[in-house]
Amino acid sequence: MHPLSLMLFALLWLAIIYLLNSIIAQGWKKIEPKQALVYFFTVALIGVFGELFLDTAYNYFVGHPLWRYEILPIHNAYTSTGAVVVWGLYGLHLYLLHGTLGSKWSINKTRHLALIFSVEALVFEALLTISAKLLLGKFVYYYIPGDLWHVTSIQNLPFYLICGFLILGTLKRFRKEPLFFSGMSALLLLVVVFFI
Repeated sequence: MHPLSLMLFALLWLAIIYLLNSIIAQGWKKIEPKQALVYFFTVALIGVFGELFLDTAYNYFVGHPLWRYEILPIHNAYTSTGAVVVWGLYGLHLYLLHGTLGSKWSINKTRHLALIFSVEALVFEALLTISAKLLLGKFVYYYIPGDLWHVTSIQNLPFYLICGFLILGTLKRFRKEPLFFSGMSALLLLVVVFFI
């Protein structure tokens, strides 16, 4: 897969995320770079480590992985070098969305945000991999269970709920020192994706 195609695909999704969140907010969203970075790298870190943990455990107990990455796969195709960008863009979406949910609808309780995260993640990952199939000719990842046409799986819902609580709790701490924790997360991701 050509790197330029992947970059354009990521930029397309960046534009979609920004426009979607501007529509939800009913106005152009302002981005504070330090906070956006901490969301990007924190969600990417937890997402990539979570994929490795969950698919390894799932494979051990069920006898096959829950999914396999088809674009830039690493670590038995449980994750991908591109997963940093995929999860990071979802982190940017959370950064933009949480501000709107809190200010417009007073939705800021962890349990509500984690529930929104868990349902929304299924929808976003399905849309992402369908759009990749249409634009790049390949799924980003392919789910082994066919319950939701192999573009996601309802079996992921409990994982995403737990992941939502973990991300929200981690972000609460990381937002206090965004540069330090963004750097630390980026370094850990670099090691996992490129050196292990």
